[in-house]
Amino acid sequence: MPVSKRSSLLLTLAAASSALGFAIPRSAQQARQIRDASQLLPEYDYVIVGGGTSGLTVADRLTEDPDVTVLVLEAGIFAPDEDVLPVRDGGTRRQPRYFFPSAPQEFLGGRTTDVWLGKMVGGSSGVNAMMSLRGSAEDYDRWGALFPDNAQDWSWDGMLPYFKKGLTLNPPTGRPGQALQHLDGYVYPGLDPLMAALQEMPGVEMVADSGAGTAGIYWYPTFMDPVKVERSFALNAHYSNHLDRPNYHLMAETSVRRVLLENAAATGVEFYTKSNSTVVATVKATKEVLMAAGAVHTPKLLQLSGVGPKKVLAAAGIETLVDLPGVGENFQDHTNAGALIALPGLGKIHPNANDLTADPAFGKWADDVWAANRTGPHSIAYGNLAGWLPLTAIAPDRFAALAAELEGQDHAAYLAAGSDPTVAAGYAAQMKGLAKVMKSPRTVFARYRVDPTTGASEPILNQPFSRGHVRVDANAADPFGADPVVDYRSLANPVERAVLVELVKFYRRLHFETSLQSLSPNETLPGAAVASDEQIADWVATALTPSDYHPAGTAAMMPLELGGVVDQTLRVYGVKNLRVVDASIMPVLPGGNTCQPTYALAEKAADIIKSKA
Repeated sequence: MPVSKRSSLLLTLAAASSALGFAIPRSAQQARQIRDASQLLPEYDYVIVGGGTSGLTVADRLTEDPDVTVLVLEAGIFAPDEDVLPVRDGGTRRQPRYFFPSAPQEFLGGRTTDVWLGKMVGGSSGVNAMMSLRGSAEDYDRWGALFPDNAQDWSWDGMLPYFKKGLTLNPPTGRPGQALQHLDGYVYPGLDPLMAALQEMPGVEMVADSGAGTAGIYWYPTFMDPVKVERSFALNAHYSNHLDRPNYHLMAETSVRRVLLENAAATGVEFYTKSNSTVVATVKATKEVLMAAGAVHTPKLLQLSGVGPKKVLAAAGIETLVDLPGVGENFQDHTNAGALIALPGLGKIHPNANDLTADPAFGKWADDVWAANRTGPHSIAYGNLAGWLPLTAIAPDRFAALAAELEGQDHAAYLAAGSDPTVAAGYAAQMKGLAKVMKSPRTVFARYRVDPTTGASEPILNQPFSRGHVRVDANAADPFGADPVVDYRSLANPVERAVLVELVKFYRRLHFETSLQSLSPNETLPGAAVASDEQIADWVATALTPSDYHPAGTAAMMPLELGGVVDQTLRVYGVKNLRVVDASIMPVLPGGNTCQPTYALAEKAADIIKSKA
């Protein structure tokens, strides 16, 4: 059968070796997978709240020292392999995900949207699309620029060693940029015209290395085991291969209630277990409590622990132990503009995914090569090609004016009413930094993924301009058990709306003003009747999805005077022995999917903790 080949870029997680000679005797009641609170040690050096992408990474690195004891508490389950590992045809997508409705969105007509989160051991690394991106170098340079000294070097140069440490690249034998048929792996030939059309757009370049920290069109790696051809994620890289470590304990299906504080110092946590969901249990941390519950639940738990904005805690009847205005603020996510243009002509380019059922011979061949060596069409996960484009290419006639508009704003006017002055100061600093990179050809502002069978894709805004918040539900009968109130506040900043308009217009030019015209482009959304900038802007408010499943920023690593929650060593301001080690600490989102950046920041966090910084 005809086979089209491509760069088979696979990333596997680089787990620590487990050559440990643990000398302290352990009883049978102290097994690594804790099933009941009675099996816990009397105390642990570190208690990690959240067994997801970052939590398991940090636990792995800390337990490399056999004299260090670590307990990970995770609310989710150990998911069945069949729900998580399969890659075939994009995976089963039956993975355990958790969702609840957001608050009514003021600038989206008052509608609510679902807040989707991974809820399992391994977290969102077990439910994502396996796309591995670093974002732009300038994204991380903006992190570092928020601190005058940047002593821990959170710039691109400071993060790059941790991107490399956390992941192992399994490269193709061919070179990026070669004809597709000379590269390893499998891809449908319909990608050829899509790639060609992207390169026809002014200001868009083909980039050889997706990890180089710049914008362009590139093949990006997939989080995949190259031998088993299955998902590589935090569970099988940072837990399952360390079952011989008696100092690494994990208890699943365990909901943390709050962090215990004494004299403004974290001493342990309260939690419920599945086996006894009505009785509160406690566990002590002799060194530190590490928050890794994610950008939605980490701020909720901090607030429930008495750490957060005083007025938010007071409204929920929670005693304020540390008044920290930034907890739960600065909430960000990538945004889906909602536009859709299909290319029916791609269906005439064979083979394509429809041929798996429409062409019995092709379908049999695909089944046979998958069964024989896990290659062929069934080995495709979510795909490997997209355009990650700068605003200079998306809006060549408007980027400078939009940057000037953003820089000249009264930024505080676009935050929620009553926002703390320090939070407003931090937002202003972020927007000034964002205005600068709006004029750069190296910072990614949007993603345009391509589908080789239908052509359908969607413009994703990768640099949000608006900021929302996550707050404990003050109206809930039990705020400890209730979902938090999540408000994205998408489109609160008018420049965000204007940039989304430009994303839609670029999307149209890509399909109707390039060689893709020959493939009969069909615009479903918003449709030809929505023509002017004003009409597109009004339509965006009705169609936009405020989340691309990349929440971040709610315990931001920024100076205290800028509304920060943690310092450069990830310590929570005003609290001893408490750090945050997940995507909550990202002051601004990187211009790519957040999984690889989260692994990198967790690797860096572990080194900082081990250095006693």
